[in-house]
This record gives sequence, structure tokens and C-alpha cells, in this order.
Amino acid sequence: MNYYRFPETRTWKLLFTAFLLLQLLTTRSGMFGPQLSFLEKQALMLGSIVLAGLVFLWRNRADWKKLFLDSRMAAAGLFAMVMLLPMLLKRDWQLMYFTIFLGLLLAVFLSYFVTLKETAKCYVLLLSGLCVYSLIATYLLRRLPDNGLWNVPQFLNAAGNAYYNFGLCNVSIHHVASRNLGVFREPGVYQFFILMGLYLTNYWVDWEKEAHMWLANSIFAATMLSTMATGGVIELGLFVIVLFFDKKMYRDKRLRMLAIVAIAAALLVIIISFLQQNAIYWFLYDTLLEKFINKTDSVTDRTAAFAANFQLMVQHPFVGAKMAEVLHAVRNNTSSTLILYAAFGILGGTLNVACWTAFVWKRERALWLNLALLVILFMAFNTQNLTWDLYFWLFPTMALLERGMPLAEKTLKKLKQ
Repeated sequence: MNYYRFPETRTWKLLFTAFLLLQLLTTRSGMFGPQLSFLEKQALMLGSIVLAGLVFLWRNRADWKKLFLDSRMAAAGLFAMVMLLPMLLKRDWQLMYFTIFLGLLLAVFLSYFVTLKETAKCYVLLLSGLCVYSLIATYLLRRLPDNGLWNVPQFLNAAGNAYYNFGLCNVSIHHVASRNLGVFREPGVYQFFILMGLYLTNYWVDWEKEAHMWLANSIFAATMLSTMATGGVIELGLFVIVLFFDKKMYRDKRLRMLAIVAIAAALLVIIISFLQQNAIYWFLYDTLLEKFINKTDSVTDRTAAFAANFQLMVQHPFVGAKMAEVLHAVRNNTSSTLILYAAFGILGGTLNVACWTAFVWKRERALWLNLALLVILFMAFNTQNLTWDLYFWLFPTMALLERGMPLAEKTLKKLKQ
């Protein structure tokens, strides 16, 4: 694919970084800037995208014909048909269709001037910085207002729970006070962005020094544990296992011994913690055990969402059910993948699966490792409805474009010959 790049200067790099950060902070699943209304944050997000588009068009004003005749425009048209045609056929006039389509459109736009690898590195650096700050704010800075030493602004979320506003991190005062939320509405959302950071760190970012990669891994792992999100902790454990085999770390005798020692030490700590019922025991109980033992709302809501979405998908296989019917099918509809199948039908749901497959799949990798990584990522975004978040679509769609467009162009050339 041809790229129409911005200048490789510090100013343009900082502007692009600020652009990605703004999309991260104004995500629909976020809780940044409680003094701003939902509409104001959406206006910031949309305004920044429109402004970036105008700047891009102005810089490339001599190449408009090339831009609009580029094969990426055909991809954008295909995405529009898949995501907006169901709305027209059902006469379901909901803006949510355009919100989801925007995620695909943003990926097409960025693919004109930046690669997935470059975008991934910027995201990883941004998120790792936010993760470090969230750890500091959640477990250190909060002690100051807790003890009356700092008058930190407070606010209530939609459920009436009180939070300290530390700017780039919100800290719960009473409800789930020990859990790290970062700038997101709940830990179950934060874990998706962290797992995305982990995957990009190990599979897409080109690191100049391997130590930097392991530093990022350490930050993301510590932050994931601090969310105490059941899905996130399980995903982290599975990801470490897959990474150990996929990167062939088992071939290094020292790493094999380190893994054995780490597993033995972890088992010993778990056994002792269960016998003593100490802080580690309660962390494991709250994170992994309680939801299944007591069948909390967290478990029952997710199973109900899975069943309801599957039923709607079967009833409306081609264009899906109306958006309101899908989103309100159960009290908390959390299954992102099935929401797309239920609301957009076979084509819409399969497009999303194709994007994530392009993002993960490598021919040279063993089949079971490809499937395992795909399952782990699917676990991350099927614990919350993330279909309306730009970052849910951005990297997978860029991967589909980078891998699919050259293949499509070669196929068309062969057909013309």
C-alpha cells in the first residue's frame, strides 16, 4: 500500500501521540474528565478526527485523486455496506450503527499515513505510562486524601459510587476501593486495553532493546493483577503460557528452570495463603472463586447475555435484530462478538471475527497457538460490550487492511491479465 506520511519531525509525532491519547481518554467505556458530559467528550473525539482528516487532506491536496481512487476507499465502501445496510433494511434509525462504523473508518484513515506497527508502539508507550500512573494513584496517592492530607476533587458515577479524580486515574473511595480502574468505568473494561497492550508489545512492536519489551510486559502484568478482573487475571495466565511456547522460551535451560521454580513457588504461596486465609487468599477468592461459588451477577449476567444474543442471531441471521432489542435483551449485555452477530447479522459479525483473525493469525505459527491467542483476546472483549469503542476496531481493522489489501490487489491484477 502507498503511504502519504506526515513529516518525521518531533512536532508531528507529538501531535499524533496526542491524537491517539485523546481517542483513548474519550472512549465510550471511559470515565475520564467527569466534569465533562458524555456529549462533550464525544464532541472532542469526533472533532479531533475531523480536524485530523482536514489537515491530512490539506497536506495532500495535490493528490486528492490518488487518495479517493485508492483501493482503501473500496474497503471503506465495503465496511459501510456491511455496517450500515442492516440499519437501512431494518429501518432502525440508531446512531450506534454510525458509532461502530466510525471505528472501521478511523482504521482506514490512519492506514493512509501510518502502519499498524508504528501505531502499536505509540499506543503501548501511552498505555504503559497511564498504567504506571494508575498504580501510583490507586495505591499511594489515595492515602493522602484518605488521611485528610490532600483535598482531591471527588465525583459520583452513574451508579452513585464516589471516586477521587486524580486526572488520568479515578480511584474508588469505598466501592471496589482496592481495584485499579485507571480512566475506565470499571476494571473489566481496563483489562481489555491492558491485554491489547500486552499483545502489541510482544507481537507487533519493533523494540530497539529487548529490555524495553520486558519492562512494558512487567508494567502491564502488574496493572492487570491490580484490576482484580476475573477474566483479565485468567487471560494473563493463559497469555504467559502461550508466550512461553510461542517464543520457544522452553529451549533455554535457564528459562525452563525459572518457569519450574516460579510455578512451584506460586503453588506453595497459594497453599499457604489458603491455610492462613491471608491477603493473597482473599485476592484469589475475590478475583477467581467468589463469582463461581456464589454465582454472582457477574456470572449470571454474562451467561444470560450469551444465550439472549445467540437466540437473536438465530432469529435474525442476515441483517440482525434492531439495536435497542439487542442492547436491552438482558440487564447487562456484555458479549461483544455475539452482540455484533445479533445486531448486524452474519456479515457484520463475521467481519469483526475476520479483523481479529488477521490481527492474530500467522502461518508459521502452530495452529494451537494461533487459536489460543485468538481465544484469549476474544475472552477480553466478551466480558464487556466494547463494540462501540474505537480501539476495539482500530488495530484489528488495520491488520485486515495491511494483510488483505495487497492480496486483493494481486488477485485483481491476475484477473485482468
